[in-house]
Amino acid sequence: MSDRIIQQLQLPEPPDFTTVDIKSPEALLACKQYLQQGQDTITAAFNRRISIRHLIRARSHHVDQLMVALWQSFKVDDEHSAMVAVGGYGRHELHPGSDIDLLFLIDENNIDATLNSLQPLITLLWDIGLKIGHSVRTIDECFQQANEDITIATNLIESRLITGQPLLFNDMRQATGPDKIWPARNFYEAKVAEQKARYRKYKGTSFELEPNLKGNPGGLRDIQLVGWIAKRYFSSESLHDLTNAGIFTLKEYRALMSSQLFLWRVRFALHIITERGEDRLLFQHQKKVAEFLGFQDKQEALAVEQLMQKYFRAASRIRNVTELLLQVFEEVILDNDKDVVIEPINDWYQLENDRIALKNPELVSQYPELLLETFIVAAKVPGNKHVSAKTLRAIRDNRHLIDANYRNNEAYKQKFLEFFSIKHQGDRPFFLLKRNGILAQFLPLFEKITGQMQFDMFHTYSVDEHTLFLLKNLTRFANPEFAEEYPYCSKIMQKLEKPQLIFLAGLFHDIAKGRGGDHSELGAQDAYDFCRYLNMPEVDADTVSWLVRFHLVMSVTAQRKDISDPEVIARFASQVKNQQRLDLLYILTVADIRATSPKLWNSWKDALLRELYLVTTNYLSQDTATPLSEQEHIEDIKQQALKRLLDKKVPESKIKALWQTLEENYFKTTPVNRLVWHTRSVIKNAHSNAPIVEIKKHHNDAGTEIFIYTADQPGLFAAMTATLSQKNLRTQAAELFTNNKGQCFDSFVVLEESGKPIQSKTRVQSIRKLLQKKLKNIDGMSKKVKRHISSRVKHFDVPTKIRFSDDPNMRYTQMELTALDQPGLLAAVGDAIRKCNMSVHSARIVTLGEKVEDIFEISTLSLTPLNNEQKIHLKSQILKQIELL
Repeated sequence: MSDRIIQQLQLPEPPDFTTVDIKSPEALLACKQYLQQGQDTITAAFNRRISIRHLIRARSHHVDQLMVALWQSFKVDDEHSAMVAVGGYGRHELHPGSDIDLLFLIDENNIDATLNSLQPLITLLWDIGLKIGHSVRTIDECFQQANEDITIATNLIESRLITGQPLLFNDMRQATGPDKIWPARNFYEAKVAEQKARYRKYKGTSFELEPNLKGNPGGLRDIQLVGWIAKRYFSSESLHDLTNAGIFTLKEYRALMSSQLFLWRVRFALHIITERGEDRLLFQHQKKVAEFLGFQDKQEALAVEQLMQKYFRAASRIRNVTELLLQVFEEVILDNDKDVVIEPINDWYQLENDRIALKNPELVSQYPELLLETFIVAAKVPGNKHVSAKTLRAIRDNRHLIDANYRNNEAYKQKFLEFFSIKHQGDRPFFLLKRNGILAQFLPLFEKITGQMQFDMFHTYSVDEHTLFLLKNLTRFANPEFAEEYPYCSKIMQKLEKPQLIFLAGLFHDIAKGRGGDHSELGAQDAYDFCRYLNMPEVDADTVSWLVRFHLVMSVTAQRKDISDPEVIARFASQVKNQQRLDLLYILTVADIRATSPKLWNSWKDALLRELYLVTTNYLSQDTATPLSEQEHIEDIKQQALKRLLDKKVPESKIKALWQTLEENYFKTTPVNRLVWHTRSVIKNAHSNAPIVEIKKHHNDAGTEIFIYTADQPGLFAAMTATLSQKNLRTQAAELFTNNKGQCFDSFVVLEESGKPIQSKTRVQSIRKLLQKKLKNIDGMSKKVKRHISSRVKHFDVPTKIRFSDDPNMRYTQMELTALDQPGLLAAVGDAIRKCNMSVHSARIVTLGEKVEDIFEISTLSLTPLNNEQKIHLKSQILKQIELL
């Protein structure tokens, strides 16, 4: 079929070098034109949707024709040498930017003469624009190097003769066969070790939002791995041969091939767009690839999101099938020569060489409850063990039995609930339930989010994979082995009497993503309905539903509110209502953020959530007596601070004199330890003319706090934030106060770019000196921030949005800013506020991938909220300043 398609494509004939000097510029140009015309023809066929299988073979054939013509023109010795295709080229798989991997095989008795004729040929191949990878070896060298290097041995397995001496090629194949080097068992173990290393490189997930089409789990390399092992052990020239050998089922083979063809089309398009052999489907290429492949924006999903969902589903199928096949290979290759060790589990199951296995997999079709029971057993057997390939295949082959009647069977509902009621201490059963299609089959809502992505840098994984990682985090909390990592989460999880509440909340928390509307509210209703469908008690269904609806509220409160403010804690506690909900919400929030992106979680978020949890726990445990009034709270803060300061020998008269210059709002929102620090620093440095800059670890040890005491002046906030940004620090929060003598008490919490507090004393000194120097004369300082911005960020369109609210609980006007995260953003906002003759009193910085969602408290210079005209003016100035970045 491919040969007929190649003929129909009417690829150009290779140049006739009998009339042109092979070393002339004309020959060079003729070769380039031949390659370009061939690629144009193949690309046009791609756009006509000719099967990609034929097109990559056609390109291989096209290159072959040129290679043969050049070999003949350079008069390379056919009797003592051969040109051999290896790697992808050896498999007849050439994409537009693929390397041309060549082995020049030479007779050891004629090395010098052959090398002399090969060198100009190799040079020409580079000159005409082919990206070649080549080696020149004798048969003995092939044997020696392949014996030492599994990669070379793998390349030789896929070798094919292009032109030259066939006997030499055949001798090389025999010399490197499995009876001479890398016996099938050793070869299998080495290739699986390579795969494990590759999986670790890509963090073990097929669902990174910028995948490598070859290397990521579920990528093309996984299919190639199966092919290499098949060729080495079964002497199969194609994967289809394995269906006849009973290794593959026809359904598995078709699933693998259809997924491979889709990835090939994506890779072909990516090479065309980037004009090179690029295999990383980066954000900057995804929109173009989607357009090239004909995807179009729809109301429910962007074209790029449709492309990526199809990619993730294909990658998932590839990973699922190859993992199953590798387990089959392991059982055939590794276990074939040793006795099977059997340990009984129950009447249905046993351990076979430490793998959970049905005693008779054929019974699944007769007893469909085994489709769920297998995963219950996997969760209950200690050790997070694998399930045997035969058992998994029986489950996959019979999952169609899970239909509406199955889902409505009360016994099967109970089985599903039983699985989620186990206090899982290992994640494998969850992943097996999902990757073998049982989860989506029993819960069709999950199928809708399978492979679904959002085109941003905040969500690193597709929705379904993120959900699995969240569940994985919960199982880690349940495992006493990891209790030291997150002590409070572990304590909560390990004492839970009803684990199904948190596991089902985790399963449903994002299940309504992509449906439009508020996914939390839609998901809450879905969760409630499903829990009642499983016959869970009303109170439990309400709890799961509440967790889904409010799964973001703890994160929002911790990051965007001042959790040292008793009123903030009181409002949060009124939402939570009781300790059980607080416990569950806390572990759900930690598991959720950690599962969203490796870069999103940091020590500061950890500390904020932990502090909010502990303070709210204390609040909920209090008697119902009337809480302290605002004035009583302020007096309590002052008394605690005064006692500490007197213990440190700070004169009481100076303390009270300083405090009289500060308004009550300062004391209301300033924690005791910060009040002590500020007061002591100002009194100690009272005679200094320079700005006071003090730096220490935040009280929760998760961030670095910077206190600046200096005369208030226009543009001060912009100057401070610009200086911090110039030192590559990321501001997390700011509290800004000015006393009645015009002196600022400004506090910033910062992190290094790594997400950690400042560690080096030398760096602390450097930051202090720069701030003191810059703040002496802010009029003359540059507020431009020269810092690297990720190239990935540039490919996202994040419209700047500004929203004002006059919350009756807030003293000033609150402004929420959503914008592209870029160096100098805070300074630009500060500059705009200065130009509008306004003051900023606090800032909370929330970075979400490529964008920030920052909250500011702003007032007029006379400390009143902004009116509508002032809001419009400020918004205009901020937009103008951001455009200048």
